[in-house]
Amino acid sequence: MIRKDEDRLKRMFPAYFELFDLPEGAREENITVYRACKTWKCDKESFTPTFEEQGCRYLEGDDPKDPGLYSLSTTEKPKHIKRFVTFNSEYQKPYKIAIGYTDKSCGLVQRTRERVKKRKNSHVDWWLYENAEPYKFFEMIDDFESYYEEYKRGGK
Repeated sequence: MIRKDEDRLKRMFPAYFELFDLPEGAREENITVYRACKTWKCDKESFTPTFEEQGCRYLEGDDPKDPGLYSLSTTEKPKHIKRFVTFNSEYQKPYKIAIGYTDKSCGLVQRTRERVKKRKNSHVDWWLYENAEPYKFFEMIDDFESYYEEYKRGGK
């Protein structure tokens, strides 16, 4: 039975998934998450996994066996997405952040701290199926700074 499931998954994922092993514990699960959007909207370009963003090639320092390299990065907490955009020069104020969920129809997910024990933040890896459209399950937060301040006060 396990072999049959593995074969089914191989057919559902992009061809480059043969380059690494999906971590044990990756599963279909709906998790409410945040995503930083480079294009300032919920579209394919803003929801592209890291490896595809890099042109399906490795950059200096990449570990080809690290499953996180092939995932779409999201976070469960707004403070962690804020920290990410603050330290990443590709994002500029006003930050454009989307909120949504990791719909099961789009792929498998895993909270990164489940496999990387030193990881304390709310990062969630999402390995997308071929032709998945995760952005359909997200909406833009109009004013992330105001949203975040209200969240910290317990309003969201």
